[in-house]
Amino acid sequence: MFRLQRYPSDENAKPILIPRKDIAWEASAVFNPSVVYDNDIFRMLYRTYPEELGTTTPKYYRPGFKLSNQKSYIGYAESKDGINFERRKDPFIAPDQSFDMYGCEDPRVTKFDNTFYITYTAIDAPLGDKTKKPNIRIALASTKDFITIVKHGIVGPPVQSKAAALFPELINNGKIGLAMTISSDSSTSHVAIRYYNSIDELLNQTDDSWKEFLSCSKEKAVLKTHWWLERGPELGATPIKTDRGWLFIYSAESMAYVWTITAALVDLHEPHKLIARIPSFLLQPVTLYEREGIVPEVTFPEGAVIVGSDLYVYYGCADTVIGLATCKLNELLDYIESFKQ
Repeated sequence: MFRLQRYPSDENAKPILIPRKDIAWEASAVFNPSVVYDNDIFRMLYRTYPEELGTTTPKYYRPGFKLSNQKSYIGYAESKDGINFERRKDPFIAPDQSFDMYGCEDPRVTKFDNTFYITYTAIDAPLGDKTKKPNIRIALASTKDFITIVKHGIVGPPVQSKAAALFPELINNGKIGLAMTISSDSSTSHVAIRYYNSIDELLNQTDDSWKEFLSCSKEKAVLKTHWWLERGPELGATPIKTDRGWLFIYSAESMAYVWTITAALVDLHEPHKLIARIPSFLLQPVTLYEREGIVPEVTFPEGAVIVGSDLYVYYGCADTVIGLATCKLNELLDYIESFKQ
């Protein structure tokens, strides 16, 4: 049985980032971080809840409370050691466009050529508002320096979809690959990959152009689930290239409202082909800060980078703080490959 080890140890675990109460846009929560290791600098994008976040009535179907003023921002932080991060005073991505006016959630950053591409979940109406159902869609932004940001708008399918990330290099005979979670937060949730000839093609998809892909995405998904489960898999971190395949660190499917971390390997050249996946978890909510918070019982992996022989996994804890867990990369790959069919 293989498990990730929490920072600084399982016996004395603690989060590496907590909300800054004096910063309005992140005063309530910091969570779901994506990290890229670039020129010896750990660059983190993380989701926040502002100080006006509130709770209303208890949820009847799972632990926790319904939320009010649930509008997310995305912050930027950087570090030289991957543990101690310096944050900015202002948000890096704020909800200011018609397609993301009510939330910029769960960023995932990929360095492709000399540009950093950032996928995030865009919300266009208040969550929980009974007068208008919000569209929950995949949006794309880009930056070259983490100072100037360009929003490109919606790039995902016209169905509830989120948790998407670009591969950091060309795959499948010179294609650009976008891995994404379709039918998220449901028993039919699955992770599929769509290929493009160029970034321009990715940016200029229409809702009609998605029909063929969506008609077979579940059957061709690289990570599927069983119909009797409460929730299917959800893409976690940006795919990581190893000499044995692309490593997916993701949120495991579940029969209960508990979010655990697991892993899979997919083919280097055709990543829609699964090599092996772990049938259980690498880390589950155990500590107080993972079990209690805005959304209880959550360890959600959204960042993973290779540092020397180690794998650093950054994850959101109870939608409130950010944790770090590590392992030896080759030991994890050996463990995943032991489940080859």
